[in-house]
Amino acid sequence: MSTSRFPSPRPESESLISAVTQHFTPDVVHYASSMTGEPTSSSEQALHAAVPTVLFGLTSLASTGEGQSRLSTMVREGGYGGLAENPLSLFRGGSSTNYLMSAGQQHLGKLFGSNLPSVVETVAQSSGVGTSSANKLLALVAPLTLGVLGKRASAEGLGSAGLGELLLSQRSSMADAAPSGLARILGFGPRAVPASATSVQRETVLSAPEHIEHFSEAVPAAEHRTPNRSRWFPLALVLAGIVLLAYLIGRPRTPRVADVASRGIVSARNALTSVTLPGGVNLSVPRGSISYGLANFLGDTTATDLPKTFVFDHLNFESASTQLTPDSTGTVNEVAQVLRAYPNAQVQLVGNTDNTGTHESNQKLSEDRADAVKAMLVNQGVTSDRISTQGLGQDHPVASNDTEEGRARNRRIELNVTHK
Repeated sequence: MSTSRFPSPRPESESLISAVTQHFTPDVVHYASSMTGEPTSSSEQALHAAVPTVLFGLTSLASTGEGQSRLSTMVREGGYGGLAENPLSLFRGGSSTNYLMSAGQQHLGKLFGSNLPSVVETVAQSSGVGTSSANKLLALVAPLTLGVLGKRASAEGLGSAGLGELLLSQRSSMADAAPSGLARILGFGPRAVPASATSVQRETVLSAPEHIEHFSEAVPAAEHRTPNRSRWFPLALVLAGIVLLAYLIGRPRTPRVADVASRGIVSARNALTSVTLPGGVNLSVPRGSISYGLANFLGDTTATDLPKTFVFDHLNFESASTQLTPDSTGTVNEVAQVLRAYPNAQVQLVGNTDNTGTHESNQKLSEDRADAVKAMLVNQGVTSDRISTQGLGQDHPVASNDTEEGRARNRRIELNVTHK
């Protein structure tokens, strides 16, 4: 009697797919549709296709002890637990959405590697959305799924092995729910043809790294009877080099202190945190974002140094226009929420440009963009008399205009708090 290498499925009430998809409320689907520009029905299908896809990738990762450890780190250090309580924050746009989308994209790259483009295309075709939209939704579903896994692990006291067992126990249901063709792309893990097989023989799952097959040419019997050592010496050198290279690649490496410190600083700055505003409104925003800094400054009664300047992050305009890109509107919406919570605050919006174009056109563009952001804030409920605007054109760069990175930094909108 054959036995399965995977644990028996747990009760359906514990389905991880259901635990994630239950967060796709009509509001969540609406915002996802607005963010991608896809029809509501197609966006909903894409969200539901993304969940088993992400879970399928996580399950493949959890099929080894090392993978389970990496998965546990992703769940523990991602800070995604709050997403299960407030999934709407994923799709509203703004700094938190952009941060989570970037983090999710990195997770997808780790899970699917070179197969990621095919995975995205499969989700897109199964739901009728564009590949760009499918990529965005997959990237946002990834941290939500990790957040749900984190809650489950915490509630059930699961360590890395227990988390891996939970995923593996539901692997078959994930494969069944995944978009058609995904299992063919991913299989049940990396596959390779054994060294003893020909190109037409069946594939088998790798449970250990492939070995290097040794080939020898047919040689005359006389050469077998009297080996020529000088002939084998170059081959021995090659084999020794391979062994040395494998050792150098596989040996544990001690990370440099500077690298660890740098990653720690970036992680601390970008980690999502909850900000409670007057009236009980909670925002989940990255540390270092304008929404986080503005809310803390306005809420700190001891901070009286005015004016206080903040620079909009993740605020981008269409080229040579005052039209914000779709992923930028959420940043303005978050700032509007903060300003509504502090009705006595007065601010000035200051537009700046790079030096591309004429001085006169840049001056006008900077003024128009500041006015456009003001109009959005007013539309979000901030009274017009609390906001003044100014355009400084290209005259106040904060970086060199000789590089694209520098020009991007110079194209900015600043918010100056002039009264608390």
